[in-house]
Amino acid sequence: MSHDDTPRIPRRAVLAGGAATLAAAGLPGCTEPDADDSGAAPLPAGIDHVIVVMMENRSFDHYLGALTLVEGRTDVDGLTGDEVNLDGNGEEVRPFPLPEPCQTDLPHGWSASHDQFNSGANDGFVLAHQRGTGEQSHWSMAYLTRNELPIHYALADHFALPDRFFCSVMGPTWPNRFYAQTGTSEGMTSNDESRVPFTMKTVYQAVTEAGLDWRCYYTDVPFIGLFKDHWDTTRLGFIDDFVRDCERGDLPAFTWIEPGYSFNDDHPPHHSGLGQMFLAVVYEALARSPLWERSLLVITYDEHGGFHDHVAPPTTEDDYAAEGFDQMGFRVPTIVVGPWVRQGVDSTVFDNTSALKFVCENFGIEPWNTRIAAANSLGALLDTDRMARNEPLEPVVLPSFEVDNAELTDACNYSFRRRGSGQPELDRAIARVAPHLSRLDDTEALLSEFAAIARKLGVLR
Repeated sequence: MSHDDTPRIPRRAVLAGGAATLAAAGLPGCTEPDADDSGAAPLPAGIDHVIVVMMENRSFDHYLGALTLVEGRTDVDGLTGDEVNLDGNGEEVRPFPLPEPCQTDLPHGWSASHDQFNSGANDGFVLAHQRGTGEQSHWSMAYLTRNELPIHYALADHFALPDRFFCSVMGPTWPNRFYAQTGTSEGMTSNDESRVPFTMKTVYQAVTEAGLDWRCYYTDVPFIGLFKDHWDTTRLGFIDDFVRDCERGDLPAFTWIEPGYSFNDDHPPHHSGLGQMFLAVVYEALARSPLWERSLLVITYDEHGGFHDHVAPPTTEDDYAAEGFDQMGFRVPTIVVGPWVRQGVDSTVFDNTSALKFVCENFGIEPWNTRIAAANSLGALLDTDRMARNEPLEPVVLPSFEVDNAELTDACNYSFRRRGSGQPELDRAIARVAPHLSRLDDTEALLSEFAAIARKLGVLR
């Protein structure tokens, strides 16, 4: 397919939800728990389905700090404008609005992240960028607003917004994604292809041992392919499979969702508008499904991607504490969505193993390593009073969303030219151990499929 034949996202790409009308219309998604035969009142609703969607490389201040700086909210620990980093010339750099949607990738490896941390001062982001790339750029201090991230902001307004949610490791993608799915990286600090396939115990194995089911839905290349014996195609699907499974009320106990690492995962320089559309599709599919009242959706990021955050991350317990893995990484923009969450900001310390801790608590699984056992569970975000009253939150109507067609076309053409993703180590590893799982050669077709799904849900018009 030539670029000229590729279906384009129109200049007015509109995201619009209608899920909040489900209850009034009597449509699926607002079912009542059954009463028992004794005639007693229905039991409080529970969580039967935990869904985690993990995006790429953004910090809390970078994505949600404007809630404070621009919108004036005092309940969120966001940006104040007084945060300062020095550049290589000793000049002060303060937070500023992102001038264009597709910015450069920033250093975010183990060493660069620790330089950014600077023993808790969190003032080394600009210097780490300049040392790593040689660019006299201040991208690391840029932030986005509600205009660029309407889906994030709408969901954060309506559901639970933890403003002390940290990535698990002060380092790059692979260690953090391993922690989010296993509770450890077994001391690995980088994206190390030489160790594939990995054999640490995963949440998928733990759920299976508990007699429950799981699935992984992905877009172009699956991170789960790095784990040994996790390539069961009956449990792997694509985003259109997720939408269909939601429609028919068929999700497992645990679901992991991966965006397209080649175009809509939010990894710079990918256009944030495509990430917003992806999250809107995931949310709308679940919100319209008959599973809404029994589900918890966690939208999070693997790590900060080199973008500034002003809150010094804490330490925790870890099996590899002696090697520095007791130190959490920077805050990431996480939103916990569902009918039973407590609305508003919560400042409990969480990290990406907190979802694993909740899976353990919710499904009666013993935590299988120190980090998971030490984590605060996302169960702290549930509104138990509302659960006892059986008063679920209705889904929120997503706002209209406009993006510039030329910007998206340029961003997509960049992905088409690269024929790869922001995860080259992952691309190579999957090509070596599970080439049949990769769809990286079909980026243009995947974009077309994604647009069709978005139109079906009314996300894209």
